[in-house]
Order: sequence, then structure tokens, then C-alpha cells
Amino acid sequence: MQINLNTINFILLCLILTGCSKAKIQESESTPPKIDNITQAPTTTTPTQSQTLKNTKTTYNGTYEAKMNNPSLAKTQPLHLKLQEDKKFIAYPNHEPNNKTRGNWKVEGDFLICTGTTEQTKQIMTLKIDSISMELISISQKINGKKTEMFLKQFIPKGAKNITFLRKPNS
Repeated sequence: MQINLNTINFILLCLILTGCSKAKIQESESTPPKIDNITQAPTTTTPTQSQTLKNTKTTYNGTYEAKMNNPSLAKTQPLHLKLQEDKKFIAYPNHEPNNKTRGNWKVEGDFLICTGTTEQTKQIMTLKIDSISMELISISQKINGKKTEMFLKQFIPKGAKNITFLRKPNS
């Protein structure tokens, strides 16, 4: 059996290279990296979107609109919300422009809370909105001293997962 000298050289070269690369891997695994404390740049982490929004002062002032289902009319319509600088708000569904809810708004933890009285029916309404996503979390009403949570699912438009207020442009 005759072996070509080039084949032997090639096999030896492969073995040497394989041995060197394994030695490098083992060496790097067992030896911790050297850190030059003088020239090493500080490590920073990038905050998530929700951390950034929570750490910055958010301006909520403006006009918002959400799509909601009107069960009595069996159609989708806008729900209007205007947040003013003086912590006052106005809210009304499109089918009740003459029965606006007017009151005060505040940020409480992760929620934007709007509490006010309807103009005509004199109900006390409270809207609880996620302060980051602007998703409507709950609506409660107080009639004759009795507070009732409204069943939100009936107001969510067909095909939607929730009711979310979007800021209208130029507001």
C-alpha cells in the first residue's frame, strides 16, 4: 500500500489545525477575559418602551378618538375624549353630542382616570384608561348613589380586541 506524501502532509496539517483550534477554545473558556478598567467603556442597557414612557413626563393634553360599538344602533361609532391642560376633560360617544361627560382627569399609577358628570342625565361616569397604551380598561357609572361597572365587551367593535384611544393629529 502506497501513500502519497501530499496526502500525509494534508492529514498532518488537518490534525495540527484541529488541535490548535481546540486548544484555543479551551483556553478561552478557562481564562476570564482581561478587562482594562481604564479604557473600558461603561456598559449601558437600553430601556424598554414602557420604561422610557414611565420615566419621562408624558403630556396627555389633546384630542383622542376611539372606535366603539353602539349596541342600541348596532353600528360602530367614534368615542371622543379631550384632555385639557387644566386637568379637565370632555368625553362623549358620537350619538350623544348633547350629553357630554365633563370632569377632571388624573394619572394614578399606570392608569389615566377621568371622572365627570353627564350634562343631561347627571350620571357620574369614570373612564379608566391604560396610561401607556391608551386602552380603555373600564367604564363605571354612578346613578342615584349606586356605582355600576359597564360591560365593556358589548362596546368593543367586531373584530377588535379592545377600545383604544388614538391621539388625533394637530391636537
